[in-house]
Amino acid sequence: QAQCDRLRSARRTNRVERIAVREAKVTEAWQESGQDYVTVLIAASLVDYTVDDATGAVVEGSKDAAQDVEEFWTFARPVGPNAWKLSAIQSP
Repeated sequence: QAQCDRLRSARRTNRVERIAVREAKVTEAWQESGQDYVTVLIAASLVDYTVDDATGAVVEGSKDAAQDVEEFWTFARPVGPNAWKLSAIQSP
């Protein structure tokens, strides 16, 4: 949320495009304190850049160069058939 607030106050927008997921696999799953958790390794290629809202100029990243990323996304839900919610994103 803090990152989004900083971008808004600077009148900038982060764009993520051309996402190509190469791999998504469960790396761990567990229950704790009435919650289900699952962590998924996501490996992808994507274009990630930030633009100035007033001018449209790229101020960070590149519109052309794709980058490879790997992240662990952890989802949580109350035990049972409930909706999953993203609870953490970590880099390896």
